[in-house]
Amino acid sequence: MAVKKMEMINIVGHMDDVDEVAKRIILSSSVHMTSAITEIKDNDFPILKAKDNMDALIDYYYIKQYASEKNLPEIEKKIDAIYEMFGNSKKVNAEYINEDYDFTEDVKKLNELYELVKGSYSRLTELNNKYNNMMELKEYLSYIKDIDVDLSELLNMKYIDVKVGTLSSYDMDKLRKNYENISALVFKIYRDKDYTVVMLFIPKTVEQEMQRVLISLNFNEFKITTKLEGTPANCIDSIEKSTYSIKQEADSIKSKLGDLEENNKDEIEKYYSRLMMEYKIEELKSNVACTNEFFYLTGWIPSYKKSELSECLGEYESKLILIYKDVDEVSEGVTPPTCMKNNRLLRPFESLVKLYGVPSYSELDPTSFVGLTYMLMFGAMFGDVGQGLVLFIMGLIFSRAKKRTVVGGMLSRLGVCSTIFGFIYGSFFGFEDVLKYRVFKPIHPMANINFLLGAAIVVGILMLTVGYFYNFINSYKVKDIENGIFSKNGVVGLVFYWGLLYAIYAGVKGIKTFIPLSAIVLILV
Repeated sequence: MAVKKMEMINIVGHMDDVDEVAKRIILSSSVHMTSAITEIKDNDFPILKAKDNMDALIDYYYIKQYASEKNLPEIEKKIDAIYEMFGNSKKVNAEYINEDYDFTEDVKKLNELYELVKGSYSRLTELNNKYNNMMELKEYLSYIKDIDVDLSELLNMKYIDVKVGTLSSYDMDKLRKNYENISALVFKIYRDKDYTVVMLFIPKTVEQEMQRVLISLNFNEFKITTKLEGTPANCIDSIEKSTYSIKQEADSIKSKLGDLEENNKDEIEKYYSRLMMEYKIEELKSNVACTNEFFYLTGWIPSYKKSELSECLGEYESKLILIYKDVDEVSEGVTPPTCMKNNRLLRPFESLVKLYGVPSYSELDPTSFVGLTYMLMFGAMFGDVGQGLVLFIMGLIFSRAKKRTVVGGMLSRLGVCSTIFGFIYGSFFGFEDVLKYRVFKPIHPMANINFLLGAAIVVGILMLTVGYFYNFINSYKVKDIENGIFSKNGVVGLVFYWGLLYAIYAGVKGIKTFIPLSAIVLILV
């Protein structure tokens, strides 16, 4: 597997088609966009080749950066509000994106639905707030329902201010100990283990002084914002009638909103899906250069995906000017993006390679080497049939049920390798006497420690050597001869490494070398 060949693609088309072309490029997932303005300034946009379209060539000299005129965040706010009002979760449906649509028309319909839902929801919110306030008032009045006094007279006295509220048991004790210092009449009208409801009659001449005292006692006053007439019992009856009618109206609006949700849930999902696509389109168009009549796009495409792009563009391809350029035709210093493509066995390990960095376009793709050695070493270290099968099943669950294909793919492959080495070791969940074979005798790790250590050393040496050759090839491809020969990872480094290995091996085995070992060590040092 290798880094795939890339080509620069330049596209010219009419501004009327820019949205649809951008959408089809996104759906093709084949083009890495770059700034068209930058490419034009660097003379890498070969518009001069388009001599069969002189209009585009003449318009080319009035080019500018594309500026978006769509207010997508405002549209998103309305969709979010509708989802919040209906209590649904957002989801993108690819079916609504792939079909042809007019987003302007969708926005008009969305605005109509939003106004309809907003009006009903606002009224429902208003009713709920009113209902809650009246229920709080009813609770307040329930504490004084036995008082046979007209509340309009009680609450609007000329020289006395009446307050009703709660005090904690601790604060009530503090108040009781300071009755002689309180310039008000205090009546306990309800008592609970945690709080006490009190009614205070405060002369208005000392109202400010008492207000400071009540604040220090953490007095929680019942606020009355509704005009009350009649006795508390009469007011409670009136509130019950009002709350009943409020509840009926609220239930009617809820039913209406439920019908709106049921009839429009697919439409809302459609608007949201297309909005997400519009965001991607606007992101792509941020790289567009344009004039009043034409747009100019540039990017990089893997050579093997040119046919896919052509298929996605469909009938629009005939309306566009498409020009492809090989890497060696672009300006010096322009580096193409890296496209790594590996087979299904090794594809999950691409993410592991990217953790350490993406190879440049001219370098080898190390995914095959990393993937194979990772699976080999994991299987050798954790070889067990039972545990390997568990890892394999976990990988399938992650891939299919959890939709985490990278993690699931790696786990399933490592599980298979662990299972294979488990058969070699004869190990099943740590038991090495369960599996019996007639064909060969299992290699029990604890009984063959020296062999396994030797095999591990040999494999490690081979892996390091392959790593050196990767650097040789990469240095040759980028024409960095100095790094390929004289660096610690170059030819000199490999000679030093193998020379050191040879010296150690000869010393351990007592082999006579044509150069004395002392001289070899001196040269290496």
